[in-house]
Amino acid sequence: MPSLARLPLPLLARARGSVAAPLACRRFASATTTPPPGSPPPNNDTNSNVPHTPPTPGAGGHKVLEPTTFDGKAAPRDVHNRPGLLRRGLPPASTNKLKPWEEEQRKRVDAQRRAMAVSGDVPRTAFHRSTDEPQNFDGPSRPRLVYTRPAGRALPRLKNRLPLYIGMAALGLGSWGLFILYATNNERLSSSVVRQVTFQLRNSADVAAVLGDGVRLERNWWGGDPWIHGNINLMQGRIDLKFRVQGSKQFGTVMFTAIRPEQSSPWRIVRYKLTSDSGDVVRLEETAIRNVD
Repeated sequence: MPSLARLPLPLLARARGSVAAPLACRRFASATTTPPPGSPPPNNDTNSNVPHTPPTPGAGGHKVLEPTTFDGKAAPRDVHNRPGLLRRGLPPASTNKLKPWEEEQRKRVDAQRRAMAVSGDVPRTAFHRSTDEPQNFDGPSRPRLVYTRPAGRALPRLKNRLPLYIGMAALGLGSWGLFILYATNNERLSSSVVRQVTFQLRNSADVAAVLGDGVRLERNWWGGDPWIHGNINLMQGRIDLKFRVQGSKQFGTVMFTAIRPEQSSPWRIVRYKLTSDSGDVVRLEETAIRNVD
C-alpha cells in the first residue's frame, strides 16, 4: 500500500475510499451464499450436461423489481375524511343478537309509539325510555314542535294604572295626615295646661251645679281618647283650647284662651268659660289659677 502522508485531505479521503471498496466487495462476495438475480446458479452436480433453466419471474418468492419514474407530484401518504363525514356520538352498538326479553321490550315500545302516532295522545310513560334499549346518537336531534303565531289577532291593551297610582298616593297621604293629627292630639292631651284646667273643672262648685258630679273629659263616640281642639305654644306665649266635658247631668263645652305678652310676665287669661248643652254659661276667669306653666 503506497504512502499517503503527503497527499492533501480531499485526495486522502478519495484514496482511502478507492482502496477500501475492493476489500468490502471481497468480504461481501465471500460472506453471501445467494447468487445475484439473473446469474446462473452454481453447478454442484457431477452431470454437467444438464442444461440450466433460468428462474421464472415471481417464482420461488422472488419479487421482480420494476423501475419507478418520478415524473409528477408525490401522492399524500394519509387521506383524511372531512369532519362532516365522520360519525359522531357514541360508538356503534354491538351487532350481537338481542335476548328474548329484550326483543319483547323493543316490540312493546314500537307498538306504543305507533299507537301514540295514530291517536295523537302522549301518554306519561312515553317520555320514560328504557335504559336497556340501545340508542345510537349518530344523527341530528329530532326537531321540536314549532307553533305558528296566530295571525290577525290584535295585541291586548294595557290597563291604565294611573287611577291606581293616584289612589295609592291619596291613601298614603291620608294615613300620614291622620297620624299627625293623632300625635298632636295626644301631645295636647298630656300637656300640663289641660291637666290644670280639668283639675279646676272637677273642683269647681259652679261647674258641678250645672253639669253634675264626676266632671271629666268626654270620650269620642268610637271609644278613643278625648279630642282637644286648638294649639298650645308655651314658647310663643299662646294657648287656645276647646274640648268637651261631661258630668252626671249633661254635657258641656269648655273654651280656654290665655296669652303671655312677654317672656318674664305672667299669663293673662283672656277667655275661660263653660257652655252647657242646655245653654247655661259659667264664667271661670276669676276663679282660674294663674300659673299655667
